[in-house]
Amino acid sequence: MVQVPLEERARRIRRTILRLAATSVGCHLGGSLSMVELLVVLLGRVMKFRPREPRWEERDSLILSKGHAAAGLYAALAEFGFVDTEELVQRYNADGSPFTGHVNAAVPGVEFPTGSLGHGVGLGVGLALGYRLRQRSNRVFVVCGDGEMGEGSNWEAMQVAAQHRLSQLTVLVDRNGGQNDGPTEAILSQASLVERLRAFGMSTVEVDGHDLEALGAALEEPCDGPRAIVANTQKGAGVPMLRGKGPHYATFNAEQLRRALASLGEVTP
Repeated sequence: MVQVPLEERARRIRRTILRLAATSVGCHLGGSLSMVELLVVLLGRVMKFRPREPRWEERDSLILSKGHAAAGLYAALAEFGFVDTEELVQRYNADGSPFTGHVNAAVPGVEFPTGSLGHGVGLGVGLALGYRLRQRSNRVFVVCGDGEMGEGSNWEAMQVAAQHRLSQLTVLVDRNGGQNDGPTEAILSQASLVERLRAFGMSTVEVDGHDLEALGAALEEPCDGPRAIVANTQKGAGVPMLRGKGPHYATFNAEQLRRALASLGEVTP
């Protein structure tokens, strides 16, 4: 089997996300694009899983706490063989479809339905504790948004993770600097995020969230307790016309889709 470079996988995922933005209801575009490298490294380098056996007992678990960015997760799961890309595009947010606008556990590869922010870390802590009690080594990865770190439930969960030294748990913060209502720093500053995570007992590193090698190294480094990775990213990343200013939510028309895909090197009729 030919190995597809992670950079190419990231481009293909972004193309799928853009196509989802051109459906009748659009998608949460900026935050889906910002986390692509996080998902690519997790699924393409770090995690154990079987796409055709999504409930395989030895699998590692991925929880998207920022569940509004479902388009990004679905596109990544399609790239790695959990679902069919064309079915995803055709059925995204359609009546009766599992591909809902917030993450739906009916989609293979999704562990929990998410959308209301602040729940993913707690779910991850519970899952990691469960694996430990069953003497399993499965790892648990939770992807959060930086705006979401204003939710107190995250910090309660991290105290529990630190108390129990849950080395199987890793929390990744997509630090893209924006949320629904505007810049994160203008709404509730996360300027001391790294220091606060460390104070709550999380072994914390800060990396460029679009650097595949740096992300991989951070995720693979051994740790004897819970880990947090603050990934500095940009909304709309990877699409030149959107980078750094990508809209939180977007519905593309045909011309906007053509221009966006062209900026990724894809020529459409």
